[in-house]
Amino acid sequence: MEDQAPGIYEHEIRVTWADCDPARIAYTGRIPCFALDAINGWWEHHLGGGWFQMEIDRNMGTPFVSMSLQFTSPITPRHRLICRVWPNRLGETSIGFHVDGYQDGTLCFSGDFVSVFITASEFRKAPPPQEIRALVERHLVPA
Repeated sequence: MEDQAPGIYEHEIRVTWADCDPARIAYTGRIPCFALDAINGWWEHHLGGGWFQMEIDRNMGTPFVSMSLQFTSPITPRHRLICRVWPNRLGETSIGFHVDGYQDGTLCFSGDFVSVFITASEFRKAPPPQEIRALVERHLVPA
């Protein structure tokens, strides 16, 4: 794995037998879940709470509008999956995250995820609060 750049958060996932298909590799449908778990981990690390707390305590949601994944190596239960996460774009009402998943130093997948900020109680698009914008800007690693 290459050196970690500033602004990049690492999230460790324990891949288990239950995550695998008959080919003994991670079921394809689990990989977006791993990536989303890592993005939620980024929010928890930086805000002290993830999506649940954002919705309940801040009345702010971030539903996804786009997900793109490229697979480069199988994921198995043999090693921990280390997901490197960083915000790579910030719009007026949207945020993009990039996630790279590694096992034993080998890149297994890369993904780009875009979500829109909403006022949760209204499910209406809204700009992020200034403190959230400032937080993301501090950790932004443009694509």
